[in-house]
Amino acid sequence: MKILFSVLSIALISMVSICSAQDTTGKDRPNIVLIMADDMGYSDAGCYGGEIETPNIDSLASEGLRFSQFYNCAVCGPTRASLMTGLYHHQVGVREWNGIRNDKCLNIGEALKEAGYRTMMVGKWTDIQSPNFKGFDRSFGSLANKGPTNYFKMNRTDDHFLDKEVYTLPEEGYFKTDAYTDYAVEFLKEASTIDQPFFLYVAYVAPHWPLHAKEKDIAKYRKKYRELGWDRCHDQRYQRQQSMDLIGASPPAPRDPVVPPWEEAEHKDWEAERMAVYAAQVDCLDQNIGRILGTLEEIGAEENTVVMFLSDNGATERYPKAKPDGSFYLDNEETTWRTDGTRTKPVVPGVMPGPADTFGGYGPEWAHVSNTPVRGYKQSSFEGGILTPLIVKWPGKIEETGGITHQVGHVIDMMPTCLEIAGGEYPRHYRDREILPLEGKSLVPIFDGKERDGHSALFWEIVGHRAVRKGDWKLVGQTGEPWELYDLKADRAEMIDLAKQKPEVAKELETLYQEWSERCNEGR
Repeated sequence: MKILFSVLSIALISMVSICSAQDTTGKDRPNIVLIMADDMGYSDAGCYGGEIETPNIDSLASEGLRFSQFYNCAVCGPTRASLMTGLYHHQVGVREWNGIRNDKCLNIGEALKEAGYRTMMVGKWTDIQSPNFKGFDRSFGSLANKGPTNYFKMNRTDDHFLDKEVYTLPEEGYFKTDAYTDYAVEFLKEASTIDQPFFLYVAYVAPHWPLHAKEKDIAKYRKKYRELGWDRCHDQRYQRQQSMDLIGASPPAPRDPVVPPWEEAEHKDWEAERMAVYAAQVDCLDQNIGRILGTLEEIGAEENTVVMFLSDNGATERYPKAKPDGSFYLDNEETTWRTDGTRTKPVVPGVMPGPADTFGGYGPEWAHVSNTPVRGYKQSSFEGGILTPLIVKWPGKIEETGGITHQVGHVIDMMPTCLEIAGGEYPRHYRDREILPLEGKSLVPIFDGKERDGHSALFWEIVGHRAVRKGDWKLVGQTGEPWELYDLKADRAEMIDLAKQKPEVAKELETLYQEWSERCNEGR
């Protein structure tokens, strides 16, 4: 009898061991879908105060958790470099907009492949160090190192790729946001037939300029913004944010000084149309997120998938204008975007945006609305440049669904968060090279409803725009300008500079910044 009991015990232990092994290699571990918007402002989604119809993004919020103080790196390329590596973008050679330039890191696809995940990506790719998209089993999208492009038609067919091959766009029926989702859906269905958990990274270009959208989506908003104007729209967003307890009680940043009151604006129909097209881009983005969520449900993965949504930087006030030779320039910079002869109409008063043969953006008039309630725009280190919505849905894990956390996080936290979800480890060495240690920290304790042991300080720098945040204190300096000091708890909009009143705080933060700058080989 004792022998039989021992045999049964050994068998039971073996079964438990086998099950445990299966738990770390099979589909029992959560799948991960990470969705990133491009140039989408903090307040554009309904669950962050916006009037744009975003029912699918809002559903993630109602079934998950919203972050009120989550940060990116102010510009698309640096943000993606940090998201992909868990490091500050300077550490991997990204100074401005270019892709990863050294081998001191591994990307999130590589890390999750090591953890046994099937890895997939669609959308905007900026890692020039990885022309074959290492780390991803499947990939579809476009390279972003030649500037923004047409949503309906691309003049540079070699910009698009499917896995490791050049992808030629169809002549008709193409719309970039929809096409990315088409492949995301295909990859998800394919993954459902394979005995692995999966990771899908969806890097949309929307709602980055140019203002291109489908007429059926634009029509929903045409009347709305003619009636609202930018002042009422901003005020209503701020009031909704307050009612949600999303932001503090401090007043919002005022309208940009270069923008007149709505009542005094010329070309109101044209101005309203610019925002209507932008809203249509966000609406279309939300529709496509709905397609991804619907596919998760269709393949039976909805209850075992973590879905995260964020934006790569704040809204931008800058947009391209046309030159006589048919190329476009950004503000007064020499950088130009060549055209194929179809983009011949710059979006100026009298030329309505939306169709494929127009090219333009919505300017500071509406970018300020998108970034309600904060100050600044993309590229700036003020909150308007670096603050992003972050929504996380994790069925069965996040208990207080529909809630808001005011704990601070940064896009460098995405790599360690995904690794903890996956049960993976970040290596000291990867294959034949030494890897820099992670800068990010996992967000999973926050998902558990706990107070995370967060960052002692966070740092930013892009083309001389710089900042450091420690607690509620934030030191900000624009290119060539002196440091400014703000208490974000009392002054979320960064309107009251306390540098002269609190020189000791400013000095402490400046010292931290210099130490970080030297450590990350920035030297600025």
